[in-house]
Amino acid sequence: MAGAPLHELCPAEAGAEPAAMGLALGLAAAWAGRPGVVWVGEEGAFAETGAPHPPGLAQFGLDPGQFIVVRASRREDCLWAAEQALSARGAVVVCALAAGGKPLDLKATRRLLLFAERNGSTCLLVRPLADASAAWTRWRVSPAPSDAEARELGPPAYAIELMRNRAGPAGSRFTIEWNAHARAFRERDLARDLSAASEDGPADPIRARVG
Repeated sequence: MAGAPLHELCPAEAGAEPAAMGLALGLAAAWAGRPGVVWVGEEGAFAETGAPHPPGLAQFGLDPGQFIVVRASRREDCLWAAEQALSARGAVVVCALAAGGKPLDLKATRRLLLFAERNGSTCLLVRPLADASAAWTRWRVSPAPSDAEARELGPPAYAIELMRNRAGPAGSRFTIEWNAHARAFRERDLARDLSAASEDGPADPIRARVG
């Protein structure tokens, strides 16, 4: 997944929007470089999940000083702002769309892809499940139960399914946990960094894309 220009993170059902946002935050934290992270969202998306909170961002492993939030009242403005942010070389841009409104067409996702490809940036598109897309990967995201001891707060955990993969097979399902100190996801069952790779490349090419 790392290195591809456009990915979709889709809530698996109503109420799973915070899980998709959490996965986007983790990936942004893992991939953020000098340009930082730009979070562009429709007002409807902020109404559903709330706005990013600086203390929470810091606990997630993100530097609030390198995190820009853009709120857009219209979907057209949200997509335009995401395209402009993707013009910053190496930027990570989260584009969060609300459940309501007209679905994106293939042209809109192609524009995001082209802006990201031209500038070596990355777009994480958080939106409801849809058919038309130019994204390299599409993930269906659900919250996963905590693996912590009783009465303790464990790391954020997500159940994810790879629904679309332009670089190979799709269909894998697994549960991951976010480690804010390492800025990496680990697969719960394998207890290893999903971005880990052997000298010959990723041990598992599908799971390694999440890292």
